[in-house]
Amino acid sequence: MKHATEVRSRLVERFRAAGERWQRLTDRRAQTVRRLREGGPLAADAPAKVQQYLERETAKELAYARAGVTGTYFQERRIGPTLDLDEFPPDDIARKAGIPVGRVVDVGDEGEALDGFATGFIVAPGLMMTNHHVFGTASECRGCGIQFGYELDESRRVIDGPVFGLDPDRFFFTSEPLDFTVVAVTPAALRGARLLSEFDSHHLSPALGKILVGQTVSIVQYPDGGPKKYGVRDNELLVAPAPDELFIQYTTDTLPGSSGSPAFNKDWEVVALHHSGVPDVKNGQILTIKGTAWTRGMPDSDIHWIANEGVRTSKLCDALISANVEPRYRDAWADLVQTFQEDFSVLPALQTASTAATATSTDPAASTTPKGVSIVVNGPATFNFGPTPATPATGALTTPRISAPADSDAPIGVEKKLVFDSKYSKRPGYKANFLKIKVPLPDVVASRKKELLKNGAGPLVLKYHHYSLVMNKSRRLQMWSAVNVDYTPSKRRKSRDEFGTDTWVPDPRIAGDLQIEDQQLYDPAKKFDRGHIVRREDTAWGDTAQEEIFANSDSFHWTNATPQHEQFNRAMFQFHGLWGQLENHIQSQAKNVGRLMSIFAGPILNNSKDINHDFGGGMMRVPVRFWKILIVTEDANTSHPKLRAYGFVLDQRPAIKKFGLEKFSPGEMETFQVPIKDITDDSGVVFAKAVRDADAMAGAPDEARRVRIDTLDKVRL
Repeated sequence: MKHATEVRSRLVERFRAAGERWQRLTDRRAQTVRRLREGGPLAADAPAKVQQYLERETAKELAYARAGVTGTYFQERRIGPTLDLDEFPPDDIARKAGIPVGRVVDVGDEGEALDGFATGFIVAPGLMMTNHHVFGTASECRGCGIQFGYELDESRRVIDGPVFGLDPDRFFFTSEPLDFTVVAVTPAALRGARLLSEFDSHHLSPALGKILVGQTVSIVQYPDGGPKKYGVRDNELLVAPAPDELFIQYTTDTLPGSSGSPAFNKDWEVVALHHSGVPDVKNGQILTIKGTAWTRGMPDSDIHWIANEGVRTSKLCDALISANVEPRYRDAWADLVQTFQEDFSVLPALQTASTAATATSTDPAASTTPKGVSIVVNGPATFNFGPTPATPATGALTTPRISAPADSDAPIGVEKKLVFDSKYSKRPGYKANFLKIKVPLPDVVASRKKELLKNGAGPLVLKYHHYSLVMNKSRRLQMWSAVNVDYTPSKRRKSRDEFGTDTWVPDPRIAGDLQIEDQQLYDPAKKFDRGHIVRREDTAWGDTAQEEIFANSDSFHWTNATPQHEQFNRAMFQFHGLWGQLENHIQSQAKNVGRLMSIFAGPILNNSKDINHDFGGGMMRVPVRFWKILIVTEDANTSHPKLRAYGFVLDQRPAIKKFGLEKFSPGEMETFQVPIKDITDDSGVVFAKAVRDADAMAGAPDEARRVRIDTLDKVRL
């Protein structure tokens, strides 16, 4: 946990510093926009930089001509204002550029990748570069590695590529001011027969003129510790850096876990090491998208992100060339520094062209004989033209895993993410005998069974740690969920913040188009949260620390999310709202219930009365009511225990009617205690006889069947 704590605190300072740099560049950005509009990149950048750029472009054109490569490979890939990350490379050149880029992972006892928390890439044979805030000391590299080829195949299944260990005893160098670390990597995979040399490396050039302001900055990355993605949209360099400036800022999309990624120009040359997002910072305070102060406990998606930032490659090379390394590292350092020269033969386009030529040539020597030409670029440099083919990474099928959080007071910028159990088939799910009296899972009325996702003749019950749920396939939302809750303090070791930043993931057991994810609703619907039905507070417990961590993470599957207005979700579903306090109230007030509870919950999916609304990602049907049933054992420690069940409905229709769907006001939402039969009538979810018989509202007269809960003392126990 110590290393993870330091990662959090380091990165939050990177964010603040990047935001302050952004503020200082305000006037230069405005001037750049005007010059780009008038004459494009050649008019917007410094004349000396433009000259260096043109000289390098001339040299590259000569290299491309020798290899038979046309300029059509290098068209700009800016596609409107979208910020999506592509799951597949736009062309074979980009695929080639992505091969040396790996996922930084924690490594298990058997050499397997446990979870990913950053990105890194090979910069010379046997050496990886990432950020200082990822690995600030050599000891932090212990138990970690880099995994290549962790990406989606054509069937959208995850390829589990080979993992290589880190070897800081052979080489380790770090720089906090430039936020970079270079560490040695083992030559052979920790499992299997793969070699690091198969994955090639990205050449670092100290020369200036690799990119001009207004041109594209593409990033190959492993966002959120998941599969490889390509940031190739709306991705331009915002301001031309002055000669002494260390960083560049760009619009390319990234996410936590992207730290340590290489940032490329249009020819897939490395121009920067990505290290930080750029939030809107005023007077040292990070601002939200609404212009208010960002505070601890708010999701980092609320932050007003302005841009992203990377460390310039030329500055990285300068720092390494002048580095005072330990004697035991001298040989590896010398080998690294020796690669810092202009060498266009290593460009992905030339490697791809050479590989293709080799495959079709009748004279193998024709494609392997190096050729060279000398030109002057900011001083003398030699350009060697020749192939360096690499073998793509392949591997076995696995599922995305996202890494662990840290203990820290730092509120944002967590590189290590939630830890997800990779063994989906082993999840126990809801236990019917959890309360020592059998409480079966819910069912659905016959007329609505056709709406459910099926497993043979019956519904597909998706099991997680401590809870289970069934999906409504037409609405792409859960029909019901059932969770076992244990309030025993010794089984709740961590606070909410100690688990890490909220990270939602798809359930790989069902198709992606059966789950509503960010791009379909939550990204365009700025005022709507990914609302838990099974609260993480309810499922985040365990007999062991690992069980607690896995259970917390399991609540962050898209199958457990329902679109909820931010005011509704944050005011009513957390502990400080009536809806969230119901469990705590009943657990503390009902007679002798022990520390255990089972909870059934879900949205009321009413196809005729729910709201149809287009938030910008297409028409969506949004539920406006939610139900919850709390089940406890009274007289639990006696010879005659009995169940007691409490049913509630939260209705947000009055608030929507008064304020509209976009504005909202949590004070206008209504919570009712109702008979369980009424929940069945409204939701179509059927409950076992044991639950119906235990209903605290069973047999209530008609005039008392719907009790409005304004305060917790109105709950009928």
